[in-house]
Amino acid sequence: MPVTLLHSLPALSQTRFTAEKTRVACDPPSDAAHGLGTLYIDEQRVVFFSTEASCGFSIDYPTIVIHAVSRSADPVGAHLYCQLDGPFPGYAKAGGDSDEEDEEEQFAELRFIPEDEQLLDDMFKAMSDCAALNPDDGGSDSGSDLDDLCVGDYQDESAVQTIEEFNSSAFITSPDQLSSLTPKGRETLAHLESIIVESTEQTNGYNDEGRFDDAE
Repeated sequence: MPVTLLHSLPALSQTRFTAEKTRVACDPPSDAAHGLGTLYIDEQRVVFFSTEASCGFSIDYPTIVIHAVSRSADPVGAHLYCQLDGPFPGYAKAGGDSDEEDEEEQFAELRFIPEDEQLLDDMFKAMSDCAALNPDDGGSDSGSDLDDLCVGDYQDESAVQTIEEFNSSAFITSPDQLSSLTPKGRETLAHLESIIVESTEQTNGYNDEGRFDDAE
């Protein structure tokens, strides 16, 4: 999984979007992915760097298997959600180092929380555009394989996808497609669906007015 820990800001080829005063949160927690910094959405990679702490990280686009905007009643606030294809370097385990625990830590989830929520749509679109420039050439043998479920993929440039709007039927339209998924693909789909359920449960009892105020 090409995630690189940084101690200085690297040279960026062509930055599509910059979001200063952005917080990052990682699940499972990692000492290398937390706090306040600047998010750079570059054509070659995503870079998060804190000048004050002189540390950060970069992520190659094929490593990001899911990206979407979340505006649900999440404790961290509205954010750009990214799921990686493996654990984040330096993640802190709770408890022992059992094999069972290792199996459970197959995904890292990053949440980029900008100070200005209005930046989320532009962040999403910039990441979608750059991801399209960096396809995963080392993936499956079949172009129909659904291992890389990117909620952020969009056909209409004005369409911003949110986690709350995700519907697995958009990806799985027949039993044959489901059976063709590898174990990793099934796990990715199940994990994303669980996020939708949790998001829905968190909003129960809240006023949902304006919850889907996506760009038109």
